[in-house]
Amino acid sequence: MVRSGTMSTVELRRQNRNHVFRSLIDAEEPLTKQDLAAGLFMSLPTLTQNLKELDAMGLIDSSCTTDSTGGRKPRLISIIPGARFAIGIELSSGSIRMVALDLKCNQLAFQQFSRPFENTDTSAKELAARLEQFLDDNSLSRDRLLGVGITVPGIVNADQTIIEYAPTARIQKMSPAMVNRYIPYPTFLDNDATCGGFAEWWNHTEMENLAYLSLSRGIGGAILVNGSAYDGDHHRSAEFGHMCIHPGGRVCNCGRRGCLEAYCSATRLSDDLHITLEDFFTGLAAGNAAYQNTWETYLDDLALAVSNIHTMLDCNVVIGGAFSQYLPDYLDGLEARLSRLNPFTDDGDYVHFCRYHDRSICVGAALRYIAEFIVKV
Repeated sequence: MVRSGTMSTVELRRQNRNHVFRSLIDAEEPLTKQDLAAGLFMSLPTLTQNLKELDAMGLIDSSCTTDSTGGRKPRLISIIPGARFAIGIELSSGSIRMVALDLKCNQLAFQQFSRPFENTDTSAKELAARLEQFLDDNSLSRDRLLGVGITVPGIVNADQTIIEYAPTARIQKMSPAMVNRYIPYPTFLDNDATCGGFAEWWNHTEMENLAYLSLSRGIGGAILVNGSAYDGDHHRSAEFGHMCIHPGGRVCNCGRRGCLEAYCSATRLSDDLHITLEDFFTGLAAGNAAYQNTWETYLDDLALAVSNIHTMLDCNVVIGGAFSQYLPDYLDGLEARLSRLNPFTDDGDYVHFCRYHDRSICVGAALRYIAEFIVKV
């Protein structure tokens, strides 16, 4: 029996194998055995055994060689990115997005359907059928599928069986989660912004912690601490959209007044004005005075919310969601406002924009399975 606190031989071997695997995942180019052994401070016999195990799992390729200064040409070792993949599905009030990612987080396929999220048995059957068609259309082998991450625009309970609250989908009270019941693969169900935040943390390796603010038709968020989501006691953390910024103000989807979502969701600049977001920003660039006034007010409200988040959490704030793609051109104005609102310094450079924009949520859902696999190999 292994003593408490003592690592078993099996676990030690798994950890060594994992170190090799992660080195290959992180490598930008194929490596030789000598490169790997030197980088990992691992003996060649131990490394060779680990490589044999990874090869038996179908995860690495060593068929290529490199130039030699004499003798046998060294073999180059690399990950087979497509050896495993994961699917991420984002269900929103306006559409369904599906993405497939390989082990190197390359996008294998993406598809979007104009279909609003409905937590019904009929929609669950339709979603399962669309998933099967997505796999077939893109020749994705089910044998290599790690799992399917699904996001919804609302709060999901800890055991993923109940959608507690999703105002943009007209769910105000607890409702049994239907969406994944007909999918025959491993699945998990989570809040959309939580997955979006994970995607951004994964791609901002310089940030240990971050707050993610998702701006779309609804507004959500996530708090990542060393890559782990802080969920709160009731799985409701970072619901930034329902932070009150104007007491007694505009009515929000949740029924309360003055919430951030009532002022800074994408609908504020589109549906409320009976135009599209593209129309708004085209008019703004053309000097439309009414749009300019609306935009200045919008930036004031957004800066107030971002400043509040930063003051409370003291970390970088990443703005994501479908709306975020329009914001980089207006970074100077946002940072100037943040600088004025900062109670400690005159800096406003803690705000960043996401890399995936309207795909960050489904990418993050798929990444959860990729990350879990990478850790456990």
